[in-house]
Amino acid sequence: GPVWRNEKPGPGRFRQFYQCDADTVGSASVAADAEICGMLADALEGVGIVRGDYLVRINNRKVLNGVLEAADVVEGKADDVLRTIDKFDKVGRDGVLALLTTGRRDDSGAQIDGVGLSETQAAPVLAFLTSKGSDNAATLDNLAAAVGASEIGAEGVDELRQIAAMLAAMGVAEDRAVIDPSVVRGLGYYTGPVFEAELTFEILDEKGRKRQFGSVAGGG
Repeated sequence: GPVWRNEKPGPGRFRQFYQCDADTVGSASVAADAEICGMLADALEGVGIVRGDYLVRINNRKVLNGVLEAADVVEGKADDVLRTIDKFDKVGRDGVLALLTTGRRDDSGAQIDGVGLSETQAAPVLAFLTSKGSDNAATLDNLAAAVGASEIGAEGVDELRQIAAMLAAMGVAEDRAVIDPSVVRGLGYYTGPVFEAELTFEILDEKGRKRQFGSVAGGG
């Protein structure tokens, strides 16, 4: 059905759009999350997106909470930091650093306020964002190091290990669904695994310039 964005519209991101959902109710097991991610990959192929033209990227809010704990981020700023991390694939490392600290100007020239962290506080967050390895096993090892002694962070890494193993058992390879620390999902109600599906092929905009299509689905 039709739904509406509670955020700034942009090119290809209209105020109103159509959304379809799949939900699991009544299970606390991360097997439910693994199944949804596998189903999402199958659904994309079912509507004609060929393998290699999409990727389901998976993270865990508990890992992020562990990183926030390691970075000594106070509770009132946690959601602002998570929303900033979610912009990593759009603005890059330097853009995220600016948004975590003093702020930056966007492409339109508008000033975006920063979260107000010190660069010392921002450093563990940036290290976390660059923890993606050559495969899921390497990424998970890097994440375990990033959360340090945080118990909630370690719990999140363990859940991601389970999801990665379940996806492999379902025959969903890493070229279809992969553990990716840059996925946050900015909404505040996610408590565990989060995921996002993006189309990886290039398209041409109205001026003939190459653009990446980007995210088409997400949840947690």
